[in-house]
This record gives sequence, C-alpha cells and structure tokens, in this order.
Amino acid sequence: MYTGSNPTALRSRAWLKDAFLDLLKEEKYSEITVTAICRRAHLSRQTFYQIFSSKDEVMHYQFSCMFIEFRRQHRDLDQMQVKELVTASFYFFYEERDFFQELIDNGLNAFLVDELEHYLPKFSCLQATARQGQHLDYSAAYLAGAITQILIHWFQSDFSLSVEEVSGLVTAKIKGKWNKDV
Repeated sequence: MYTGSNPTALRSRAWLKDAFLDLLKEEKYSEITVTAICRRAHLSRQTFYQIFSSKDEVMHYQFSCMFIEFRRQHRDLDQMQVKELVTASFYFFYEERDFFQELIDNGLNAFLVDELEHYLPKFSCLQATARQGQHLDYSAAYLAGAITQILIHWFQSDFSLSVEEVSGLVTAKIKGKWNKDV
C-alpha cells in the first residue's frame, strides 16, 4: 500500500477507498472488482495498483483510517481503564454500524478478527490484562475472536442490549468474571 506523501496519490487513495466503500453498499464483496472500483473512482487500474495491491488491501486501509479516527476521538486512550475502552469501542462500532453490517452481511468476519487482533495490543489497559508470562499476542487473538462474535450477535439481535449493557458484558469477560456482570 502506498505510504508516501504525494498529494495526488493521497487523494487517489482516498477516492479509491470511497469508491470501494460505495460499491460494498451495492454489491457483495466477492463481486467487487478492481475495475469496478477504478471506474467508480474515475481512476485507472494502473493508479489502483500503484497505491494498493488488492481490494483486500483497501479494506485494511479502511480499518487503518477507522483506528486513526478512533484514536483522534479518544486522545486519552492510554489512560483509559478496560471498561472505558470497551464502552468507547462499542459506541464506535454502533456509530459505524453501516460499515460493520456490510462486513457481517458479506461474511467478512475474518477481516474484523484480523484487524482487532492487530490493534488490540496497542491499548495499554489491555496489555495490562495479560498476566505475567503470558503472551499478549494470544490474549489479543482470543479477545479479537470473542469481541467479533459478540459484535455479530449484537448486530443480528438488532442491538437488543444497549451499548452500556453489551460493553459491561464484554468487560466482565475480559476481567475473568464469567458468572456475573460487572
């Protein structure tokens, strides 16, 4: 993926991402082609491949943009406790529910697991939950899978629990309280 600072390339990268997201609202992920993305963005395939290697990379870039936005909204992430982080995350998932619903509808749960597994270790309060001698990567993998499944269930139940309720359940599980809520 392009990581330079050329303004034209950065603008093209944004246009390609937006075109991809627009197409994701209209078509199944498996049916979206690089040609369709380029056509929607009014850019050439050559430009696409100078910036991205595949449509999967566009999806990863979208997650990167979302993480940057999440950090921008919550500048105090490093001081947050687990419950605050989980609550902020579920509010963010809810605010971005159209995108996450597209992922679920397209069976792209693996993207969400992979991205959560990548980003979870960056939060200091979750680093602290890993016991001495345990591997943070295994904790992140476990949490990524669990949070993804809870997120899917929450979306499929049409948000039957409030953000506070679902984040309370997740927080309890992270803290090892399996028989009662926080």
